Amino acid sequence: MFFRTIIAKSLWATVALFGGLTVSGRCRAEGLQRTGVAAIGTGFQGGDVGNGAVGWMRARTRFMGGVDLRNDESLTDSMGFYGFVELERRTTLGAEVRYQHWWTPTVGFHVGGIGVITPESMFGISAGARFGLPLGKRATLFLEPAFAAFPVGTDLPTNSVVVWGILNGGIGVTL
Repeated sequence: MFFRTIIAKSLWATVALFGGLTVSGRCRAEGLQRTGVAAIGTGFQGGDVGNGAVGWMRARTRFMGGVDLRNDESLTDSMGFYGFVELERRTTLGAEVRYQHWWTPTVGFHVGGIGVITPESMFGISAGARFGLPLGKRATLFLEPAFAAFPVGTDLPTNSVVVWGILNGGIGVTL
């Protein structure tokens, strides 16, 4: 009698579980909010030119594109993954990975690692902010002042750090 009761209850529990799994709607787990970013920018760059004095000049124009990834349950923190191409005098390719903290949906601050990959290399750290102007529900125009310091690489003057100050302007579109 005892085993019949256990078997009957187990059978009903299995039927209820199967029914619950097949009848209930699909559960949504955490997801990523993706924002595609495209920008153009320029600014200044400087470093020791070899004579002990720091020389400053206009930075090359650069085009940047990438994606911001935010957890849809915590929209204040995100990661940004970007590639960029610098033009003028010579073309360079680079990449940047950022941790971003958003105070509002359109105002955020970031820190990260940045590198120029080819034809010569420079690697360093970056920091900056993004100030956006919403254009409807999915698009945002933004200005992004940022700074970077490159202490490592093959394209550095001897015993010097190259510093960038860049102002990017662009658009972000929620995908």
